[in-house]
Amino acid sequence: MPKESRSYSDVMSRRRFVELTGLSGAAALAGCSGDGSSTSDGGDGGDGGDGGDGGDGTDSSSGSQVYDANHIANTSVIPRNIQFNMQNPNSRVQKAQYHVFDQFARFNFARGEFIPHAIQEWNFTGDTFELTVRDGLNWENGDPVTAADIATQLKLDQLTNGPLWDYTESVEAVDDSTVALNLSGDVNPAIPRFDVLLKFVHQKESIFGEYLETYENGDEDEATRQLQEFAYQDVVASGPWTKEQAGQQRLQTARRDDHPDSENINFSNYSFDVYESNQAKHQALINLEVDSMFYPFVPPEVVNQFPDAVQMETTPAKWGFGLVPNHSDPHVGNRAVRQAIQYVINREAVKQNVGNTLKQVPELPIGIPSDDQERWLGDAMGEFDTYGVDSSMTDEAAAVLQEAGYEKNSNGIWANEDGPIELPVLVPSGWSDWVTATETVVDQLASFGFDAVVDSRSFDTLFSTTWPNSDFVISAGGWLPNSASGAFAYFSLHHQLIENFRGHVYNYPPAAESRGGSGEDVTVPSMDGSGEMTVNPQSRLSELSTISDEETINEIVREQAWVTNVDLPMIPVLEKLNQQFLTTDDWNIPEEGAEVSQVPAAPTWLAKKGEMTYKGD
Repeated sequence: MPKESRSYSDVMSRRRFVELTGLSGAAALAGCSGDGSSTSDGGDGGDGGDGGDGGDGTDSSSGSQVYDANHIANTSVIPRNIQFNMQNPNSRVQKAQYHVFDQFARFNFARGEFIPHAIQEWNFTGDTFELTVRDGLNWENGDPVTAADIATQLKLDQLTNGPLWDYTESVEAVDDSTVALNLSGDVNPAIPRFDVLLKFVHQKESIFGEYLETYENGDEDEATRQLQEFAYQDVVASGPWTKEQAGQQRLQTARRDDHPDSENINFSNYSFDVYESNQAKHQALINLEVDSMFYPFVPPEVVNQFPDAVQMETTPAKWGFGLVPNHSDPHVGNRAVRQAIQYVINREAVKQNVGNTLKQVPELPIGIPSDDQERWLGDAMGEFDTYGVDSSMTDEAAAVLQEAGYEKNSNGIWANEDGPIELPVLVPSGWSDWVTATETVVDQLASFGFDAVVDSRSFDTLFSTTWPNSDFVISAGGWLPNSASGAFAYFSLHHQLIENFRGHVYNYPPAAESRGGSGEDVTVPSMDGSGEMTVNPQSRLSELSTISDEETINEIVREQAWVTNVDLPMIPVLEKLNQQFLTTDDWNIPEEGAEVSQVPAAPTWLAKKGEMTYKGD
């Protein structure tokens, strides 16, 4: 639809861990600053200045004038069907939840830490994890957001197997503004932060309390059913925007006057229009029909078509294209074959073919995201094998295969007594960037002497039957957990070694039973080259989840990263960068790459913080 006049009078497996979260260094992982506490004064290893107003040191007031102007963003859910109950999987709101609700905290990728927002302080005492509600935060009906509201929301997580209840004994409202999670045992202080702080303030006690009451009266199944079926459309907002209209094509929200962030917002309306295909999103940006755009896939050649008024921001996705071997296969179940595959793949060449601006290449193929490898490994990075970042190390690949008893047959294909190494590489057919990456990888593997071909199938087929049934030799798959939780090495290593989130039953012996494993030990060459070491990934990662000693944390992380580097339970290739777009024709926005923009759903955050303002008529 054409962009309207700015005057607008007609006025979102049981343990996927967290939606978005992150980490700033090993000290932040441990939650240690001498006493292991975490507060709003640099709550995750930051440098202070975050304060009780939930700011990030970059707030600016928009002044007193509020323009009758409408900011248009995108959604892919029909607005009249959108509902705001985050525990109902049907027609769940997409992106507007960042807008209508305040998050407990927001993660900033550039700073590598949590930014307080609805929760202005958090504190880990060893036995409890305490949260303090932001001063002056209220619901749109005028009621204050209280500790009872937050406690109700955290308690309801029991009904949908929220991970915080793996280590939480009870939740209580200590007073009107303080909530305490009473922990059932030892837990790494980072774990509750990752499981709690990226939640939204969205379950008002007076609305959602009935489901908790049903549960506490002993009828858990009925409470769960009712909660998951509740379509929350008459939403009561905790954020500075309230739902105003929801039609077939547009969800419109209006600015509240009584929210602590309202003074930063100088325009009256914020709308989300339906754009279902990437092509439609591209055209909307080309024509300046929208003011911002969340997470489309836009290849570089299309970005080049955008007018100068369109500004692209990228943030780490903490996931990306890799290869998932089926470890029960006689060939890719052999460590030597997996290492040879990793040696042959020229990761930089794959990135160039897919789109240089949209991907990054991990320096080390390990179970830790690219941006976080150095902070976790430090000087030990030089001990790990890169397998060739920007080259195909074919000599090394041949050597490792020959040592394992492989040789080329008369057809030029590497083979042993089990036959030739056949590598039909599965890939979701609709994922164009992954198809391009797979085609590039297959060309490299085939050139080296593997019998490699592309096997393209629908994602629904792969997700519903192929991957769960182990009906593959090797498949394209995400080598990271698809959220910033990957920055916390526990989650990213757990994804590779124990239980990947996409449901690949990859039969890796140390993995969980749900992924075809049996929790076995793994033996690899020792890190110092003196012999071999045998470790149990499940046991070591379980230990990591319960400790706060920084030295032991670093020891376990480096040890398990070494296992992923040598044994290659998955084969890392690329890491994705998420795209977001802002426009400058009618809006004052931060300069490209500004720290304040390095957050999920940046346009909603920038509006709240006074960093995206209307220029005026």
